[in-house]
Amino acid sequence: MSRPTLKAIAQQAGVSVATVSRALSGRGRVDPVTRQRILRIAEELGYGPDMAARSLVLRRTENVGLLIHALQPLSPHTFYGEILTAVERELRRHRYHLHFAAVEDEALPPLIKENRVDGLLLVGCDLPATLIRSLKDRGVPLVLVDNHLPGIDSVFTDNVGGAFQATAHLIRLGHRRIAFVAETLDNLSFRERFEGYRQALEAHGLPFDPALVAEGERGFEGGSVAMQRLLERARPTAVVAANDPTAASAMRAIRAYGLRVPDDIAVVGFDDDPLAVHTDPPLTTMRVFRPKMAALAVARLLDLIQHPEQPALHIRMETQLIIRQSCGSPPIPS
Repeated sequence: MSRPTLKAIAQQAGVSVATVSRALSGRGRVDPVTRQRILRIAEELGYGPDMAARSLVLRRTENVGLLIHALQPLSPHTFYGEILTAVERELRRHRYHLHFAAVEDEALPPLIKENRVDGLLLVGCDLPATLIRSLKDRGVPLVLVDNHLPGIDSVFTDNVGGAFQATAHLIRLGHRRIAFVAETLDNLSFRERFEGYRQALEAHGLPFDPALVAEGERGFEGGSVAMQRLLERARPTAVVAANDPTAASAMRAIRAYGLRVPDDIAVVGFDDDPLAVHTDPPLTTMRVFRPKMAALAVARLLDLIQHPEQPALHIRMETQLIIRQSCGSPPIPS
């Protein structure tokens, strides 16, 4: 027989999971009558003291867990590598320790099952929604980073607005056949950036042409594959790429096709990765403020650890257009 969860106790008591955790731990304000009802239900359901001692929400470890999908690279100059570094730096400032786990499926990692952390940062939109909901139902304080789901605290990029701005910039430069390339559209951030691209076309009276949209494959050469597929059927004058690695490999494919950037095809990326200034020519892109995203996520998580019963807060972060030579307009100092 499976052990009862905090959620099961909360449902039977007609209160929130956070209220149950406070009642069982003896921390925080709970109406005495409500507390006694929760304790009685917990006892009836077999939620014994051993379980309470092992429950993440009932003690402080001064540890925070960071979960990310195993597909994501974490070298220092990658998107999530920079977020990881900034998270660790920010937690250290608050005297918390970071525990890291890469997940591949819906299974709970040991740092959760063994209650080694006080809260979680769930980074990226590749983590299964079922896993996220399961963690939420366990009463674990958590914040999504670069992802968002209804009812769960999150800090994420304004992908739609950023891609709209990138596309509008190309339109202002006179482009009318603007393509969109991505490693895959099976990714929330990339789908939102695609939506921003479509909205910009519509707002400026340009028709959407499915032939100008191409997916490649996950990995370093995903943008090159997408660009090759695009050039086999269409000839855009400009391209919006779903991220900077895609843009960089798309530029290589354009040159391999005997075309020039930006003379024949202008290119705009997204994220302002460190590689953006090293492409040939340097890449125009949308800057995402990763250290700030990490700092806001850490601040929100520590607040939730101290005060768990709060409505979910969603923090949407604006991006900034960084103009370099790949789009054909004079660069603006950043």
